[in-house]
Amino acid sequence: MILFKYLFRVFYLANEFMKKQTKKYLVGFLAVLIAIIGIKVIAFSVSQVEPVESAMLTVSEMDWNFGDIAMADGIATKSLTLSNDTSSSVTVTSLQTSCMCTTAQIVHADGSKSGLKGMVGHGGSPGLSETIESGEVVTLLVNFDPNAHGPNATGPITRNVALETNSKAQPEISLKFSGNVIK
Repeated sequence: MILFKYLFRVFYLANEFMKKQTKKYLVGFLAVLIAIIGIKVIAFSVSQVEPVESAMLTVSEMDWNFGDIAMADGIATKSLTLSNDTSSSVTVTSLQTSCMCTTAQIVHADGSKSGLKGMVGHGGSPGLSETIESGEVVTLLVNFDPNAHGPNATGPITRNVALETNSKAQPEISLKFSGNVIK
């Protein structure tokens, strides 16, 4: 009910605004308003995943080293497996990385993929809703771009990937990788 009151007030103000300005400003204003409401609805729906007690995911590797990563070779990718060996489904509710040079995504056996996620504030939100069913094994692709920081950004690196789940037994999974960027 409050939302409708709020929207009514916004449309009233928009109408008053239209009397003074051109219609293109109103259209822009309404587009921004609709986008904000859409983001709020999506954020609310993602946060409504029911928690599970003891379900946990098994990760094939928690820490790895890429070794030397040549800038000329482009993006280095690591494929990890997330296995759900429990009797309950687990939902990954957030996926984010520690740096803009790193992205990650979940790929199911049927080929469906989550959105590509990265560092919060650099191209999107960490919000996710990827359910891994009991007995299911999915792939987590982690991509590191050695050229993201410019042509002189060589040397050792350490980056993190964080997943949040609806599992009370395993609310967060932290992964770490390292390497050495070379020209």
